[in-house]
Amino acid sequence: MAEGFREGFYWHYRNNSRRDCSFEINRIFGLQRSLVLMLIFGFLFNNIGWYSLLYMISISMTFSYFHNGTYYLTRNKLDDKMYPNTWKDESKTLPVFYSGLMKYNKRTIFMIIGLLIQIFVYIFLL
Repeated sequence: MAEGFREGFYWHYRNNSRRDCSFEINRIFGLQRSLVLMLIFGFLFNNIGWYSLLYMISISMTFSYFHNGTYYLTRNKLDDKMYPNTWKDESKTLPVFYSGLMKYNKRTIFMIIGLLIQIFVYIFLL
């Protein structure tokens, strides 16, 4: 959720700043997420073994629900109703393929599947 808050604040201030910044920050955000996931996977693999792979898949599936929800909620509050559906809103600037995966109902389905995988790992494999 912190990623969504951070990106919401970043894009709000970037869009409202007088400075012209042509730096592409999305690669940095992606690199940061990749590094964090690798560190989490390494720690989990060291402690619980190959079951950590299922756990990492479940984390990846739930990430979009919480990240995008907090992002749209933050942008709605900062940018005066820019995303009127707040948590349930959808991006208007993503490519067609990616935006199809990030619709609210699909994000919710991925989150539920991810949570079910986590429950399965906790109950049956650990």
